Amino acid sequence: TWHTMEGLAGHLAGLEEILQNWNTNPGVTGLQLKSISSEISSSLEEISPEDVPSTVKHLVGAPDISDQRSLLHLAKSVAKEKEAADFLRDVCEIFSCLMELHPQLFSHKLTELFSFCKTLFFVNPSAKARVESLNFLEIIFDCQTGTDMAAKYDVAMLANQFRKQLALTSKNSSTVLSQVRQVLGTMCKQFPVEMEIHHQDLLVSFVREIQAALKSASEKLDLTLLTGTIRGMSGIMMAYGIDQDDAEMLESVYEILRRVCRKPEVEDGSVTRRGAMRSALEVFADHNALFTKFLLTDFKYWFNLLKTWVRSNNKDDHKIGWKALNSFLDNMGAAIEELKDTKEVLPLSLKFFIGEFKDILLNKGSSHKNISLAIQGYGKFAGALKKNLQEKDYLYVCQDVLHRTEQLYLHSSQKERESWLLQLPSHLQSCSLLVGQVTSPSSSLFSTLERLVVLLVDQFPQIPAQYQGMAVSAVLLCLQTEKKHGEGSLMEQVVYQALIRSCSHPAVGPLEEVEFGVVTYKSYLPLWSGLLKAHPEGVKFGRADLSEEIYTEVVKNIFTIIEKLDLTTTSVDEALVTNNTGEDAMDVDLTLSQTLANESLSETPQDLTVTDSYGFQKKAKQAKDYTVLVNLVDVCSHVLPLNTAAYSVYSSKLWYSTSLWSAEFPEVSSFYKLADTLLGMENIEEAQEDKKQIIVRYLSEVVQKCPSFQDELQLSCFTLVLNIPPAIAEQLIEELGPVMELLFHLGSSMLHIAERALIATLGWLEVLGQEKMDALLRRVIPQLRVFLATDFESSSEEVTEVKKEKIKRGPLRIDKDKLKKMKIVEKQTGVKVCKLILNLLAQVSTTYKALIFPTEEEVGTAVTAWDMKKHLKVEIPLPDMMLSLHLDGLVPIVVDLVQEAPNRKTRVAAGEMLHVLVTFMIGRTSQQSDDLAAKSPMTNL
Repeated sequence: TWHTMEGLAGHLAGLEEILQNWNTNPGVTGLQLKSISSEISSSLEEISPEDVPSTVKHLVGAPDISDQRSLLHLAKSVAKEKEAADFLRDVCEIFSCLMELHPQLFSHKLTELFSFCKTLFFVNPSAKARVESLNFLEIIFDCQTGTDMAAKYDVAMLANQFRKQLALTSKNSSTVLSQVRQVLGTMCKQFPVEMEIHHQDLLVSFVREIQAALKSASEKLDLTLLTGTIRGMSGIMMAYGIDQDDAEMLESVYEILRRVCRKPEVEDGSVTRRGAMRSALEVFADHNALFTKFLLTDFKYWFNLLKTWVRSNNKDDHKIGWKALNSFLDNMGAAIEELKDTKEVLPLSLKFFIGEFKDILLNKGSSHKNISLAIQGYGKFAGALKKNLQEKDYLYVCQDVLHRTEQLYLHSSQKERESWLLQLPSHLQSCSLLVGQVTSPSSSLFSTLERLVVLLVDQFPQIPAQYQGMAVSAVLLCLQTEKKHGEGSLMEQVVYQALIRSCSHPAVGPLEEVEFGVVTYKSYLPLWSGLLKAHPEGVKFGRADLSEEIYTEVVKNIFTIIEKLDLTTTSVDEALVTNNTGEDAMDVDLTLSQTLANESLSETPQDLTVTDSYGFQKKAKQAKDYTVLVNLVDVCSHVLPLNTAAYSVYSSKLWYSTSLWSAEFPEVSSFYKLADTLLGMENIEEAQEDKKQIIVRYLSEVVQKCPSFQDELQLSCFTLVLNIPPAIAEQLIEELGPVMELLFHLGSSMLHIAERALIATLGWLEVLGQEKMDALLRRVIPQLRVFLATDFESSSEEVTEVKKEKIKRGPLRIDKDKLKKMKIVEKQTGVKVCKLILNLLAQVSTTYKALIFPTEEEVGTAVTAWDMKKHLKVEIPLPDMMLSLHLDGLVPIVVDLVQEAPNRKTRVAAGEMLHVLVTFMIGRTSQQSDDLAAKSPMTNL
C-alpha cells in the first residue's frame, strides 16, 4: 500500500522495469508509465505527515537511498520523449504539490530539479509537459532565492533564452507563451538584481501585448495568453513598481486594468473563463496605490464594479473581489485623509462613500455582505471622517456604527450570529479604529467595545484557523485603542474572560486527540500565542507594547481564579465514587463546554476523584472547579513560557503561592504540574537565594510525599522529581534514593518512566559525579538488573484482539494499527533503556558496576522455595455442609504483597491478612499434643 515505503518502492521498481522496454514500443510503454504515475499522484492525499520525509527521499533521491532508483532519475531518462509527456506532466505535478507544502525537504536537490525542468522545457516537444515544467520551475524559484541561487540557475542566461522563446510565436502555443511570460515575471520578483536589465523591456513588451490583444475582436481574444501576460506584468511591478514620473506607462497600465477588470453582466454568458480578469484584479489589489490620482476621479466606477465582484456566487470571484475592494477602500481612505482640510465642504469622494455606507445600514433589507462592507468602510475612512467632520458629527457616526454592530452580534439569534462570525474580527477592527479617533470617548463606547471583544474571545474556537490571526489582531487593536485613551478596565476584563473561557471546557491530556468541533483549552492557545508573543512587525496593533502588560494581567488572574476555586473534598466509599463520578463528569461537559460529549475525552476529569496518602479515595465537592483548575494549569504550561522576561518579575510569588496551594491541597496533582512548568522556566544558578530556598524546601516536601501517593497524583510528582536540576538534586540526594528506586520498580512495567528516570540520573551524574551520588547509585543500580535481563529485540508479542466495550459515551474504538505501533514503540523504548543503563554503568567505578549483580542474600532467596504441602487446613461450617479449605497457597502470595506491593492500601490489607494467618497458625500449634509434636514437628504449620 501507499502508506508503506515498500509500496512506493514497488511503484518505482515497476517504473524502472517498464523503462527498460522503452525502445521496444514507446507508445505502449508511455501508457504504462502514465498508469503508474497516476496511481502515485492520486495517492498523494493519503500520505501521513510522518511519511512525507521518506516519500520525498524516494522521489528525488537522498544520500541513504540510491538516486538511480528515484522518480527524478527515472523521469530524467525519458525527459526528451514525446510519448512520455503524460508521465512527465504527472511527475512535475507530484513534485510541485510536495514542494509547495514541504519546501525544506527539497533544498538538497534544487539544482537537479531545476536542470530537469529546463531540459524538459527546451527539449521535449509536447506542450503539456513543457507548460507543467514551467509551473514547477516557478515553485523552485519561490523555494530559495538570493545571489547564490541566481548564480546556480544562471538567471541572466535563462532570461535571454526565455525571451527568445517569446519571439517564436509559430513554434510555441499560446499556453506555452503565457506560461513563459508568467515565469519571467516570477524571475523578476525573486531575482530583482539579475533581472534589472530586462525588467523595463519586459514591462513595455507586456503592456503592448495586452493593448494589442484588447484592441482585437472579443471572439478572437486569447484569454490564456492574456492571463499569463498580466501575471508576468504583476511580477515585474511587485519587484520594481512603476516610475511615478512615467505618466504614459502609469496611464497605460491603469487603462488596461480598467478594461480587463470588468465583470460579465451575465454569470452564465459566453465568457466563462475569467482567469485574465481575476489576474487583473489581483494586480489592482496589490498596486492600486500607484493609481491614486486616477482613482480619486473614477471612484464611483471602481466602487460599483468591485461590489459586483463581491456579490458574485462564484467563490473565486467573491474572494478576489473582496481583496480588491478592501485594498481600494484602504487607499481611498488614506488618500482622502491627505487632501486639504475642508470641513466646510466634504470632498465629493468622501461624501459618496459615506452616503453609500449610510444607505446600506439604514436599509433593513441590506444583505450580510453589504452590511459588512459598510461597517468595514466606516473603519477604513475613520481618519478622513475625523478630519472632515465636526466633533459632534463624528461622534454620532461612531455611536451609530457601534450600535449597529452590537445589534448584529448581541441582539440577534444564534443562527444569525454564526452566519456573521467570520466578519466579526474585521467589524471589531473598524469599531476600534472609529473609537480611536474620538477625542474623549465615553465609557459607553468602551462598554460596547468590551462586549464585542468578549464575544469574539468566546467564539474564537469556532473561527477557522486561517482567520484566527485576524481575530487576534482585532483584539490587540481594541486593547491598543483603550491604552491610547488611558483606560484600563478593558484589558482586565478581556484577559479574565479569556482565561475563564479557556478553562471552562472538558479536561484533556496533552497528547490526547479529540474529535473535530469539540472545544478544549487547546482551542484557545492560538489566541494566547498571538496576544503574548511580541512581533516586531506587529507594532501597528500594539503587540510589541502590550505583550508584557497582557502577561501581567494573565498572572494576576491566575491567582484570582485559583483563590476562587473550591478544591475541598469529601470522603466517599470506593463503590460510590465508581458509580457517580461518570455522571459528574458528564455534567461538567454539558454545562461548561456547550458541545457534544466526545468519545475520546476522559470519562472523568483527572482531578475529579483524588486518592490521599493513606489510599482512601475522596470526591471533589465542586467537580467543575477541579476541571477549571486542570485546564488552567494546562494553559499556564503553554502561556507562561511565552515571555520569560515578564515571568521573572512574578516567579517568586508564583513559587510561594504554589507551595501554599500544595500544602493546603496535597492530593491535587495540578499544583505539581504547575510547579513542573515553573521549574522548567527557572535558571537555578542565577536565582536569588530566597527563591532558591523556597524551591528546595518545596521539592524536598514533594520527594518525601510522593511515595505514599497513588496513580495519576503520583505520576505528576514523579514528573516533577525527574525534572529537578542538578543544582537542587545535590541537596536532595539522600531523599531521592527511595523515590528513584520506586520509579525503576514501576518502570519495569512502564518503560517510558524508566527511560526518563535514566536520563535524569545520567544528567545528575554528569554534573555531580559518582561520589556525591553514592547514596542514590547504591539504591538505583540494583533495580536495573531486570531491564538488562530482558531481550526486547527478540520479543514477539502479538497484539491480542480487544473487544469493543460499551461505556456511557458510546463504544470504545480500538485502533489495531495504533496498538501495533504502541508495541513497536515499547520494544524501541526497551532497547533505549538498555543502552542508557550500559551508558550509566560505563560512567561509574567498578564498585558500583558490581551492584548490578545479585547479592548472596538475593541468590539465597531465589533458590529457597516455599513448602507447598497442605498443612494449614481450616473448616468453615456452612448451613448445609462443612467446607474445607487449605490456606498454604495463600501464605507466599500475602508475604510477597506485604513486601513488594507499590500500593500502600494493598500492603495494609495484605498485612492484616498475614496477621490473621499467623494468629491462626499459632493457635493451631498450641493445640498439638506432645506425642504428635515429637513425632512430626511443625506439622500443622
